[in-house]
Amino acid sequence: MVTLKINGHKVRVKKDSTLLEIAKRKKIDIPTLCYHPQLSPYGGCRLCIVEVVDGGISRIVTSCNFPPKDGIEVYTHSERILKLRKGIIELLLSRSPDAPILQKIADELGIERVRFGQQSKADNCILCGLCIRTCKEIVGASAIGFSKRGTLKEVGIPFGINYEDCIACGACEFICPTGAIRMEMERIKRIRLEDTGVLRVCRYVRLGVMNFMICSNGFECWHCEVDQNIEDYFKTHPAFVLKPAKRKEPQEINGCLFYPDLHYSNEHLWLKPMGRLIRIGFDSIGSLVALISDSIHIQSKGSKIEKGGIVAEFSKENKKVKILSPIEGKVVIINSDVINNPTRIWKDPYNRGWMLMIEPENIEEIESLNFGKKAEDWFTKKSNIFSNILKKYGFNPIDGSLAERITVGEWEYLTDFLFNPNKG
Repeated sequence: MVTLKINGHKVRVKKDSTLLEIAKRKKIDIPTLCYHPQLSPYGGCRLCIVEVVDGGISRIVTSCNFPPKDGIEVYTHSERILKLRKGIIELLLSRSPDAPILQKIADELGIERVRFGQQSKADNCILCGLCIRTCKEIVGASAIGFSKRGTLKEVGIPFGINYEDCIACGACEFICPTGAIRMEMERIKRIRLEDTGVLRVCRYVRLGVMNFMICSNGFECWHCEVDQNIEDYFKTHPAFVLKPAKRKEPQEINGCLFYPDLHYSNEHLWLKPMGRLIRIGFDSIGSLVALISDSIHIQSKGSKIEKGGIVAEFSKENKKVKILSPIEGKVVIINSDVINNPTRIWKDPYNRGWMLMIEPENIEEIESLNFGKKAEDWFTKKSNIFSNILKKYGFNPIDGSLAERITVGEWEYLTDFLFNPNKG
């Protein structure tokens, strides 16, 4: 606990809070635009600034991410702070003059006119980042992000290529304070052009509200009875109640990382649907093969892989192990980074260590793989046996010398366990 003064009143608070949270608990109104209690603090809009006096030295800080400290004095509405807040709102109004929330705050601050000229093209996006953080931290899709810099900075699709990650849940539009973002409708238009089947599942299935339901309403969510009933039930956007991103956070099981939102084959491959494509890599158990092998060969771009066909081949001296595909498809992208540096598969198996992306013949084949609770039970069993094997042989996969110490015989034993589904 720490003791400080806020607007002349002494308070005793927990260390893990912020000045904004303390002010809210004391019923002190500090305007915010980029803050939400369920999101990480950003400090982008600057409206929540307060004056902090520490040891006789005064400075301006953003209260949403500033921690309390013993002996400091905090002023939330000093003359200096009010002057700065008015300037911030005027600058935002010069960018977004038609945004109702800015007009409301301007009225509350007593701003009668804006001293700064309006931009040549008004933009209601104030770059608060709420939509981006909601998509990443609440929904777990990370379908949007900031792009460009300076006055050209904007919210868009990362690198212009990951539009399929958007599930049309509408959480970004729900959280947007100015109504600037229109990702939901744009994504719905694209979904309507896609094939039927698993690609047309209701957005609330993708959020985890229900188990399975194919949309029969052409994704016209605005007059869908299911959509309305869910909103009425939760009284807010369901993403903020369910927090799907939490279900995607990795878990450590018997010393091995497990990602709950992926599909797993019995040969220790993980598969992630990305629109019409599927990304494939090794789970943290199978990734050991990249550390203990001498070389890797991955199927080339454009090649056709049959179900049960070879995805990749690892070798050590004159021995080889073949990794078999659980689905059929065409290789459209390979990760050249892992060709040049195979240990990246072991160091970062679920992210930069992915191997290839395929365009499947039938994307619904992925539904037959381990997923959800079934995948977790399978992974727990395998990781338990795997950790016992490593202990038996005195191996520590974190030890960089493992690859050098392992013999060909031991390599054959471990790879047989890893990639023979009947083992363990």
